[in-house]
Amino acid sequence: MILRKLALCLVVMSLAIPALAQMRGARETATATVNGKTITINYGSPSWGGQDRLAAATTGMVWRLGMNNATEIETTGDLKVGGTVVKAGKYTLWAKKTGDNSWILAFHPKTGIWGEPAMTEGYVAQMPLKMETAKEHAEKLVISLAAAKNTVGIKIHWGKAILSGAFEVV
Repeated sequence: MILRKLALCLVVMSLAIPALAQMRGARETATATVNGKTITINYGSPSWGGQDRLAAATTGMVWRLGMNNATEIETTGDLKVGGTVVKAGKYTLWAKKTGDNSWILAFHPKTGIWGEPAMTEGYVAQMPLKMETAKEHAEKLVISLAAAKNTVGIKIHWGKAILSGAFEVV
């Protein structure tokens, strides 16, 4: 009986360990530096899976921008997001669909959030995101940052959808 339990335990572990490693390996980062200030986004990068989740989103839906742990942004300098100054530190990022082709990117002070529920209030700043159709399909979610003179552009690409916007580094 003990050998059966041990064998079952070994089988379960042999199946679980690769799955856990894959989940851990699915974390990605995007980084930009402007005027000596570093902005880093850490996010889970889910696979497309044949479902156009962004196109299927309904107005009012809030998305944690990825999978597993909520997407977090960390900045060593203050940012100006949609006219609001966001102090240097760490925040979670949330995307909310506000219309047929419009979204907002919202910064929330609570970090270390796993999965659901989505943070739907308590944001410290919000900015509009433009939605467009990409020429290339992105099988995995990709968040990228592009540094400019005093701004950082953010691009969220998944499937054929791209959400983009920019914030200032102050």
